[in-house]
Amino acid sequence: MPITNPFAITYKGREVGGSTDYQLLGPYVIEKSYQTLRLVFDVVVVGTSYADLQAKSDVLETAFRRRLSAGETLLIDIGGTVWTYTMGSTLLKAAASITKTGNQETDRGYSRSYTCTIEAELPANDDGGLRDVEVLVDYSASRQRTVTMRGVYTATSAGHAVARYQAAFPGEASAYLSMIDVDAAWELVDENYSLDRERASGGSTPSPHLCAFTRQYVELLAEQSQGTTDDAQIRDHRVTFTDLSQHPGDSQENIHRLRRVVGTYECGVNIEQTTDLQSVFRDKILEHVKELFRDTFDPQVFGIEEQRVSYDETTKRLSASLQFVYQKSGGSPVVEASYATAYREARTIDYTPTHVRDELAAYVDVGWAVVERVQTMTAIIIGESGPVLRIANSSVQPEGWNLVANTSQATPQWIGDPESGEQVRVTILTETIVSRFSRKPTAGGTVVGIPGSGPGGSAGGGSQPGGGSGGSGGSRYTIGDPYWWWHNTISGSGHRGG
Repeated sequence: MPITNPFAITYKGREVGGSTDYQLLGPYVIEKSYQTLRLVFDVVVVGTSYADLQAKSDVLETAFRRRLSAGETLLIDIGGTVWTYTMGSTLLKAAASITKTGNQETDRGYSRSYTCTIEAELPANDDGGLRDVEVLVDYSASRQRTVTMRGVYTATSAGHAVARYQAAFPGEASAYLSMIDVDAAWELVDENYSLDRERASGGSTPSPHLCAFTRQYVELLAEQSQGTTDDAQIRDHRVTFTDLSQHPGDSQENIHRLRRVVGTYECGVNIEQTTDLQSVFRDKILEHVKELFRDTFDPQVFGIEEQRVSYDETTKRLSASLQFVYQKSGGSPVVEASYATAYREARTIDYTPTHVRDELAAYVDVGWAVVERVQTMTAIIIGESGPVLRIANSSVQPEGWNLVANTSQATPQWIGDPESGEQVRVTILTETIVSRFSRKPTAGGTVVGIPGSGPGGSAGGGSQPGGGSGGSGGSRYTIGDPYWWWHNTISGSGHRGG
């Protein structure tokens, strides 16, 4: 017949001790920490037969290998004073285990003893559910900081663990970030959290008891949009500029060519704010990249020569590449120059054959010669310009060089995307000038410099095409400044046609 015991433990509705057939053997042990509860007690099972002992043992073994469900309780009753632990509020993730002990004093006849253990987690009620948190500050090579936060929230009477994490941790995170650097701008770039198997009463709705989480924040060193360091719609942005400047060579020193720079902007778009990738690029990113380009490279004029934008709708990320063409601040109007001078010569010689045995024998008499100088130029200048009229505004000299032909062409161009609002206006100038050299006829028809001395010699302005008479060396047919026409063109002198 059962004995009434002032001690009783009830787990998931199954009572041991008290007036039941399952009596407590000796004192129970309860261990509590900040995080856990552990209860250990021994139970003696006494049957009236082996079959009865087996049946009672099966009931006990089944009862103390189960988990508690939401709302179920663990009760410890000592003479009417009851400690109550309720699953989901004051007790979390509770589960029991049972061990058949080898006690010679109790394992006799129709009796046997068991050791029952109940283990559970305890809620972090004093900290709003935050049981633990770890904060790691990592510095990159550039001393940019990345802050990683890891921790665990428990369910409390105020709600399940995930609800407590989502409601309370943003404020906790802000406090830690402010402690690290109150003036820095931080962006949440990665977040994950876990849910356990626990459910609310009824068993259909998840109600996690523990929520392990990780958050990662990155220090923002550059604005994400114009005037905004941390834009709510933009996440995890990268801005890079690549200078593609080339200097292949020009026909004049100190020519500052048009330069090219590729600006790249990559980011994720926060779907909690918007899902329209194109509007984010159009309204925020495009103007921001242009402004960053101005601040970084200080262009005198610029345009967007090429624009490529990729929209990844599956992950809501976008990537934009803008190629800028620009002239450095302080550069001259000429951004490209190529010119060259060539001489074109032709002569006639009179051959008078003789009737001698040598069939190649002939008297040779000088005829006439034509010496022309062909000067070609291609230049690109910033702004508007027109072709040049040269012959109509030049006089004819009795000897020396005279212009005989000129072709001048001006081709206007606008470089850049007109929709961007920024274009560079340039003019491509091409010109070919032909000059012919002549001398005054000498008295008596004397031929100067033929044969023997020939054109060349040092510069001096004589009647020779080379600028001097007689001598050797130097460039043939070179005058003091063979590119006078070029300097007139770029300086704006000379008449320009309409």
